[in-house]
Amino acid sequence: MTLRLFTGNRMEVLIDALATLVHRHPLPVFEPEYIVVQSRGMQRWVSMELARRFGVWAGTEYPFPNRLVQQLFDWLGLSQPDSARFSREAMCWTCMRILPGMLQRESFTPLRSYLRHDRDGLKLFQLSGRIADTFDQYTLFRPDLLEAWERGGGDSAPDWQPELWRSLVAGGSGMHRGRLKSEFCRKVRHAPLPPGFPGRLSLFGISYMPPYHIEILEALAARIPVSIFLLSPTREYWPDIVSRRRLLRMSGSERELSTKGNPLLASLGRSGREFADLLLDAGGIETEENLYRDPGGDTLLHALQSDMLKLQGTGEEGERRPAPDPADRSVQVHSCHNPLREV
Repeated sequence: MTLRLFTGNRMEVLIDALATLVHRHPLPVFEPEYIVVQSRGMQRWVSMELARRFGVWAGTEYPFPNRLVQQLFDWLGLSQPDSARFSREAMCWTCMRILPGMLQRESFTPLRSYLRHDRDGLKLFQLSGRIADTFDQYTLFRPDLLEAWERGGGDSAPDWQPELWRSLVAGGSGMHRGRLKSEFCRKVRHAPLPPGFPGRLSLFGISYMPPYHIEILEALAARIPVSIFLLSPTREYWPDIVSRRRLLRMSGSERELSTKGNPLLASLGRSGREFADLLLDAGGIETEENLYRDPGGDTLLHALQSDMLKLQGTGEEGERRPAPDPADRSVQVHSCHNPLREV
């Protein structure tokens, strides 16, 4: 099996593709369908749309991405009681406890200088919070780095981080997110799946997930069907699009290599571009039929959507569109309490 990717620029077309998948490959009657969403609003919309297509829709779980990952770990028996000590809050208090005893080491000179006049412990608390947050991000985005530290590596330069991390993980049996992911990817490929494990997984309306989650989905796709239904405003490759503001800060050679694309995609589509790039870089992903529809140009909104679909509308095509109909209200700007909300 492989991870299947459905892309399109219309949510109603993507939900049709999900309904077709469910209809052609039904699960056993009492086995729940798992559809991963990013908000409760999307959950309600998906439920109503599938009910409209099937007449009734029930027996479905709608976990958020982080909740799904935790459930997967629980199903394979990977969440140990001691794992809670790798939460940001727990790591903050652990750092406050062990840092003072490590400050005399040479590699901790920067921290010792920072905490020299800390009389009430406020600086220590704030510093520990920042360190805990950084380590928490490492477990999500750089588990390979933490694994090297735990093996005794990462000491090529005098740096206090590897030493502090090894002290933080010493003496416990729990696993942080990086270890949990590695163990899950190994176990899910070879171990028997327990009762209640999902028979199929679909992700709908997800705008971004870190590489951590994508690696878990790749491993999971080796055992069960996993499909991603991704809303994308254009069928073209667009991760290289940059905004005009950023373009002005680039050197001449960088500008030649950059793609200008549509201004709206450059300014408003950052997370979507990054997510599309991550999926393209991931191995074992099979791209299904592209589900794009050109809305035409009968309204201002459709003209904008069509421009983004074709990576046009940059103002450099020499094309002048006819003036919009004065009665066209497809795009409106409302008065809000600040410019960001208005946009």
